[in-house]
Amino acid sequence: MDAQVETDRDEKEGGSASILSPQLKAMIRIKKKYLKRSNSVRLSTNSVVSDGSLHPKSPQTRKSKRRKSRVLFPNDTLIFKPKKERSGANPFLLLFIVIVFIQVYNAIENLDDHVLKYDLEGLERSLHREVFGQQKALEELMDHLNDYLSTYAHQQPLALSLHGASGIGKSHLGRLLARHFRSVIDDKLVVHYLSKHQCPLQDAAKHCASKLAQRISEVVTRAEEEEQIPFFILDEVELMPPPLLDTLQVFLKSNQTNEFLNVVYVFLSTLGQREITAQVLQNASTAGAHKPLREALSLIHPIWTEPAVELIPLSLLEREHVIQCFLEEMTLEGFYPDLNHVERLADELAYHTAAGKQYAKTGCKQVVGKVNQL
Repeated sequence: MDAQVETDRDEKEGGSASILSPQLKAMIRIKKKYLKRSNSVRLSTNSVVSDGSLHPKSPQTRKSKRRKSRVLFPNDTLIFKPKKERSGANPFLLLFIVIVFIQVYNAIENLDDHVLKYDLEGLERSLHREVFGQQKALEELMDHLNDYLSTYAHQQPLALSLHGASGIGKSHLGRLLARHFRSVIDDKLVVHYLSKHQCPLQDAAKHCASKLAQRISEVVTRAEEEEQIPFFILDEVELMPPPLLDTLQVFLKSNQTNEFLNVVYVFLSTLGQREITAQVLQNASTAGAHKPLREALSLIHPIWTEPAVELIPLSLLEREHVIQCFLEEMTLEGFYPDLNHVERLADELAYHTAAGKQYAKTGCKQVVGKVNQL
């Protein structure tokens, strides 16, 4: 019907006679109708409805619909969300962390128990109370003992080699160490070896070395059975003949069975006192004395080149330390410690003077003799 009306209109506009064929006219009508319909759809899509809202098919409407697609619940309604899948490895990871923490905690507790067995705190208090003028050396000594005795298994033995001039308290220090460790562990696991008394003849050096090696083996074997660390305190090392030092060097090697690696040796000697004295008089301290001391000792015997040996230089005693020695000795002998009298006795000794300080040349060695003359 519409097509017919449109055809009649075309005929009126173009005249009664048309030069176009009916087929061509039909194609023109179809094209016009298609163009008209596509234009109307485009306009309706981009236009706004009369009430001010967007057309339902517009892109903005589609976006808003997608945005509002989530479900809203009232505030008083419980929302049941789907459970997320949990990894099966998390519980095992947590269990592993707990196990590691417990093992580390137990290891720390065992270390503390091992150190407490030797009562190193009591030893430190005793040494600082009874050994004068060796603050730095005692701290170094205790640091080495704390580190070594905190565990039972070691890669090498520990040899603490203390060196210093005569009269500064080396032998007294050795007696204090022996007394303390005999009080906290088996008395038979502590050996206090005095070279001058136990090997007085140089001709019997090889025999002494053999006896010392046998003694060390017996004590170490007993200590291994009791799971203890034995102590060998060797005084007057400067008097030891070379065969004795050779024997000791063998026991300081790291290529031994385990029981010989869990041993503490303490050497007390006047060897190297010249290097220590020069360092103290120059710098008023033993700091820096380790290198020249080791170089000097390595020329005497190769035992001091062993990695197991830790050198500890002992300082010269100042005048105030000598006064402390007098006061203590007079108290032990039952004399009233008159400070003026002690000052006079201290003035009778010979001193090195350096950096405004006086260092006793013989330490406290003459104190006992002077107190006995009172």
